[in-house]
Amino acid sequence: MKINKVIYTDDAGEMDGFDGSHMLSPAKQKAAGIPSAEQAAGMRLVRKVAKETRINVRLSGKTLAGLKARAEEAGMPYQTLAASVLHMVATGKLRLELVGARRGK
Repeated sequence: MKINKVIYTDDAGEMDGFDGSHMLSPAKQKAAGIPSAEQAAGMRLVRKVAKETRINVRLSGKTLAGLKARAEEAGMPYQTLAASVLHMVATGKLRLELVGARRGK
């Protein structure tokens, strides 16, 4: 029985599978959606923004109880309701009017 031994080397050409014999043809690369070397050279990496970020908010017991009650009426978890309200405020879909606040003249 032959035992395969792992060999580490700095020269990729010395290792089996890196001699180019197992490369995909350009047609198969295109079919798999793999860009050519020329196309890849013109591409740039784009870091995607994380979908969610965790925050901690301190609330009074009354505020949390009220939030939980409104969420129960709406049939959703209170954290979902809180996130939804914050999203609407941040995107301008829910406007707040601050009582006693000075307005620019």
